[in-house]
Amino acid sequence: MHIDSEFTVGVHILLLYAYIKEDRITSEIAARSIGCNPVIVRKVFSKLSKAGLLKPGKGNARTVLARPAKNITLKDVFLATQEETVEETFNMYPTNPDCPVGSEIHELLYGRFDSAMNAMLKDLSKTTIAKLASELPADKCRLPESLRSDE
Repeated sequence: MHIDSEFTVGVHILLLYAYIKEDRITSEIAARSIGCNPVIVRKVFSKLSKAGLLKPGKGNARTVLARPAKNITLKDVFLATQEETVEETFNMYPTNPDCPVGSEIHELLYGRFDSAMNAMLKDLSKTTIAKLASELPADKCRLPESLRSDE
């Protein structure tokens, strides 16, 4: 199964906003925290905003979670960041329709792949951003200077 990094980047971004309450978090700060390019962060920000998970601040206003962290699940983040269908996730090769196996294998497997995807989404729906944030150390909920600076 291929799940691209936008899912984990999205979780990371939402955790920053749920956990770091007093500091303003920009895409550059998030990118430094994640260790990726700010362009990737802005792309994921956009997807999270479109999905109703982030509420972008205008001007100097702070971006915030669009709903309480206890109401944002990993399933929500997955659906916001992953655009692939089951067929694209479980990419199958072209088969020979003259072969008795090749002519049937896609139909045999896609129902099972769909079931696996549904099971994964069900499991992801059990974990909230608030739950993950509660597992982070309470004494570290401020950005270190190294992430705030514009180095």
